[in-house]
Order: sequence, then structure tokens, then C-alpha cells
Amino acid sequence: MLVPTVEPPFPLSWGFSTRLDPPEALPARRLDQVHRCGIVEASEAVVEGDGQWTTRPDLRIGVRVADCVPILLAGPLADGTPWVAALHAGWRGATGHGDPEPGGGILRRGVARFHALGGHPADLAWALGPAILACHFEVGEEVIGAARKDPAWQESLRSEGPSGKAHLDLHGFLRAQALDLGLDAAKDGSVALCTVCRPDLLYSYRRGETAGRQWGWVEIR
Repeated sequence: MLVPTVEPPFPLSWGFSTRLDPPEALPARRLDQVHRCGIVEASEAVVEGDGQWTTRPDLRIGVRVADCVPILLAGPLADGTPWVAALHAGWRGATGHGDPEPGGGILRRGVARFHALGGHPADLAWALGPAILACHFEVGEEVIGAARKDPAWQESLRSEGPSGKAHLDLHGFLRAQALDLGLDAAKDGSVALCTVCRPDLLYSYRRGETAGRQWGWVEIR
């Protein structure tokens, strides 16, 4: 298990699983993920969505990934109630591309949900987990075009790979969004490992592992 490198704001367990973690250490599956931006309050039911949040203690929530970015958020609401969320962000989720609902990408929507419930973005501890990093994330120009529509876009997030095609720094893009949303850089506990580069530790869909997944998960204690 890989643990965010930041002190949480209240007692919780959180982390990013690896291929070495036993199944019993992982959350119950509560989401049918569809590479969009739907965020739901966690319940016992399995529902469609790519993010979930809760204020309930002892309810472990999470998202499954195998190259996309797992995002964990944790912060207090106005009355001090602990709030946590787990979000799944591929390029579509990060940009909001193709999602029928307005509101930008899934990180923007997750922070907006926290704010609507009375939280202040600067109070959030946050972490981006292992994912395909810029060294291997070759994309089409339509992906770059979708990312350029975000207010936090920086041209340095696009590079040219060995084949001459575009590469996207998805981790960097989401971090730029986080800072644009008012999250505190000092509360960033991200674990920037590349799923393609680490077959010993992590599953990667692009490397041909179509079934294996790791989790980003969080639980209020």
C-alpha cells in the first residue's frame, strides 16, 4: 500500500493499493465507473459514477484504476464534520470531455461539492495516485484540445514523445487544476509513480493488463 505523503486533517485511513496487496485489504466495489464526471454520495448500493464522497466514519470508499489517476480528498466541513472523496480521472474525467452535465472535469466538480456543503478548498488535504505519467501517456491532438479548454491549462503540460506524437502530463494537469481551485500546495500528498514503468508494483492497461486494477481509497476513522 502506498500512503499519501501529507498529514491528514483528521483520523483516517487512506492510500493507493498495488498489485501486492491482498483482496481483503481493498474496499467493497460501490461504483460502475464510466469515464465521466458523476460524483455520488456513497451508499451500500452499486451505482454508476466516477467519484464518491462521504461523511460517514468506518465506510471505506474508493475508485479502481489501471492508468487513470485516482484522486483522494479530505477536509472538514464548516461545522467540523470530516468529509472525504475518491475520484477517478482519465483524460475525459479530467477535462469533462463528452460529459452531458456542465461543470468541468471531475476534480472541479468534487471540490465544488465540498464547497457547496460548507467546506473551504484551502482546507483540503489531497493526493493524486499512481497513473500513467507523461513519459508514456501518448495521446491524440483532440485530447490536448480538450485539456486546453480548462482555465488551468499550461502549454508545458504537452510534450512530444519519441514517435513525434503528443504526450500529456495528466498528473501535472490535475495538479494545476487543484491549485487553480484554491487547494493548498502544502497539503498535496501525491504519489507520482508511473503505472507503465512499474510492472513489479502496478497494473497498467496500456501495458496489456486488461483485468488488473489498483485502488485509491479513503476511510474516516
